[in-house]
Amino acid sequence: MVKHIVFWKLKDEANGMSKLENAAAIKQKLEDLNGKIEGCIKLEVGCDFLHSAESADVVLYSEFENKEALDF
Repeated sequence: MVKHIVFWKLKDEANGMSKLENAAAIKQKLEDLNGKIEGCIKLEVGCDFLHSAESADVVLYSEFENKEALDF
């Protein structure tokens, strides 16, 4: 099994939406991928609730059957 973690820091505003709106949209789109990626066992998305300077705005945690599935 391969675990894959990605952190994003978003701009305060992009595409006419606030950081919070964009974070929610990204979260929804990533969660919509659940069950649609071959070899992906688990996919979780979280949004920042601390709002500290060190926090990432969006985090993706995923688990894949193997490296080949992650590379796909």
